[in-house]
Amino acid sequence: MSEILFQPLGNPIAAGLALDQVADIDPRLTRSHYFDGRLLTAEDLTRDQVYLDQRLRELGRVLGSGIVGGLALSFDRFSGLLTLEPGLAITPAGRVLELGSRLIVNLRDRALISGLNDGNFSNLNRGLYAVVLRYVDVGTDIAEVFPKDLSAKRGFQYAMITESVQMGLVPLPIPLPQQNALQIRARLMRELLGDDQLHGLLPEDAVALGLVAIQEGAPQWLDAQLLRHPLRAEPGIDSLQSDLSRQYEALLTDILSNRRSGGLTGDFHASDYFSLLPPVGSMPKEAVDPVNGRQGYFPENYQVAIAPLRQSDVEQVRAESLALPPIDLSNGEPVDIVVLVPLSNLDYGHYAAQLERNFDPNKRLLPQLDLLRLKLYPVRPVHALDTDQAAWQAIWDRFGSNAPLYVRRPSRAAETSISGIVLALGTSLPAPPEVVGGPADGGGLIDDEDSVFLKRVNYPMLAELRVPTDDAGRAALAALEESFSESALVAASQRILLLVERQYDPVIWQTLQQLAAANNLEAFLAALRAKPANQTTGELVIAGGAALGLDNGLIGQWAALLP
Repeated sequence: MSEILFQPLGNPIAAGLALDQVADIDPRLTRSHYFDGRLLTAEDLTRDQVYLDQRLRELGRVLGSGIVGGLALSFDRFSGLLTLEPGLAITPAGRVLELGSRLIVNLRDRALISGLNDGNFSNLNRGLYAVVLRYVDVGTDIAEVFPKDLSAKRGFQYAMITESVQMGLVPLPIPLPQQNALQIRARLMRELLGDDQLHGLLPEDAVALGLVAIQEGAPQWLDAQLLRHPLRAEPGIDSLQSDLSRQYEALLTDILSNRRSGGLTGDFHASDYFSLLPPVGSMPKEAVDPVNGRQGYFPENYQVAIAPLRQSDVEQVRAESLALPPIDLSNGEPVDIVVLVPLSNLDYGHYAAQLERNFDPNKRLLPQLDLLRLKLYPVRPVHALDTDQAAWQAIWDRFGSNAPLYVRRPSRAAETSISGIVLALGTSLPAPPEVVGGPADGGGLIDDEDSVFLKRVNYPMLAELRVPTDDAGRAALAALEESFSESALVAASQRILLLVERQYDPVIWQTLQQLAAANNLEAFLAALRAKPANQTTGELVIAGGAALGLDNGLIGQWAALLP
């Protein structure tokens, strides 16, 4: 039984003039058919070269387009030298561009530019130009052409075609305003974000490396981040946010350098330069003052808070925050911002404990850091806790000259305290479903907050950091694990271990076990926090240990450890 086939080319005779409607024919993807006795011409061999070239470019288009690595562009305004470092890129047409050596061109050398362009462009017009790296092929070497018949003459032709890359400028249809260069770059950062039409003006066999401004026939400034992007298939929301973040960080560095060279500080409004900010980015340290509760970078109607962050979590926070919308400073819409202060793990563990709020055992809320609210102008009082101001002063001094990180907070009901409302009346709400199992039930797909906490913080983990020194301590630890493993008790024990000095290690686990048995872990923690500076922890336990449920033998051991 024969099959009914719809072949790509079908039957050319049967299809007749409608062949282009039943088949997709690309003359560039035809190759020569070799057989013995065939006469080959230059056209046949060239056809195979074109075929192989097109197939390779198809593979390149599958990989995407952009900068694979290297190709760093720099500009010296005083000498006019534009320098491009070696690197690799793929063009939108799928062409692989590899630059093996540094390229340097003097944009003020009009004779050189005119000579490289066959006498054209001796004077560069005012405007904005895209700096590109493009593919070129150049005929090299000489080969003799023998006559085909007696009447023809001998001649000469190129023997080889050498592929290469060259740097060039492409004028853009964007006016260059009479404005500060930093403000122009900030405006272009917004206008060029995701502008596919502008990228369509660039040659198909070229990749953009940056943008240069020409005024009065001479280069004025270069932005090496605008227009360029890393290798990617199609620009999505995450890639556009990454472009915006990369351009913002480079421009912020230049703004701070420019201001400091002119005797100004980094305490300025973001809207002085920017109208659009990425959802996460650096900010000047001078624009934030957590000790006095002031920030000057974001508008007054923004809700700005500040909190410490582990240095090891910075990259994860950046990656997750890039999925949020950018911050539009021009529309007046209020935005929630958290300024994060990256600290080492050691510093974070020390200072974060001083900023924790007490948890609510009735609502079963876990301890959380106190987010200090910042205003454009300080509002007293700004520190809710007695030790809050001193803790932030220590954190800010410890942070040094590093730049804090701001993050746009997503709008979540849990964070904004927005409750649900009834949208329609006339029907009764269904009864809540019966809850089977409790917090310890591990059969669900979503863990409750107590289970999540206990996976990260528990008595065995605390014992690894504060190892019991004897059998009595190990027995007390075992009792705590068996009878007092609720998240609230573990959290209170953790904070007590952070506050009690190492010299009391021989009695600390027995003390935690007796306090937990007397339900006085929170009371002891409150006493530690309220302890006068001139009183030691041992003196505190000796004076009030009996009231907290500690036996006389344990109190005597505390007394023996006093210095």
